[in-house]
Amino acid sequence: MPFRAFVSVDVESNEKIVRFAEELRRAGRTLKVVDPSIIHLTLKFLGETEERIVPEIRQVIERSTAGIHPMRLRLVGAGTFPGGSRIRVVWIGVEGAGELGVIARRLDEELQIFGFRREGRPFAAHITLARAREPIGMGAVKNTVQKYSKEDFGEQMIRSVRLKRSVLTPSGPAYSTVEEVALEGR
Repeated sequence: MPFRAFVSVDVESNEKIVRFAEELRRAGRTLKVVDPSIIHLTLKFLGETEERIVPEIRQVIERSTAGIHPMRLRLVGAGTFPGGSRIRVVWIGVEGAGELGVIARRLDEELQIFGFRREGRPFAAHITLARAREPIGMGAVKNTVQKYSKEDFGEQMIRSVRLKRSVLTPSGPAYSTVEEVALEGR
């Protein structure tokens, strides 16, 4: 049975991230703010995924993480995609994610044999904190993002890569880990 899936690294929330999310929620009625308890950094969105190929996906994740050790990331700054007044996504920036880019590129290359579409743009490490339902009335959102544009949200230690199941509910997405591969520099 197919399920909605993605490959990611989990990120722990903290007081600064929660405060930023609360300010975004107040600033934009058309924003759908991510619950800070489920934030993550997506390496590869898969979409509908057949349960039967999970073992092969795990093997791809293992090969894609080969030689990569646990890493420390710094969450710094905030911005939007695209820039300007037609905001679609509000993000928190990530520094020190070069090796995550290597993993993302390897995943992208290897997973296409299962019919997963290759990414059309290079990997840009970020944490999505909100999405705009409609890119209108974003003045207060822009001001809030500007306020946090140079904020240091702290460090995160990344020790594993996970295949996640996403179930969309009226109250927001619910995620669960299907497979987890430790970063051990294999």
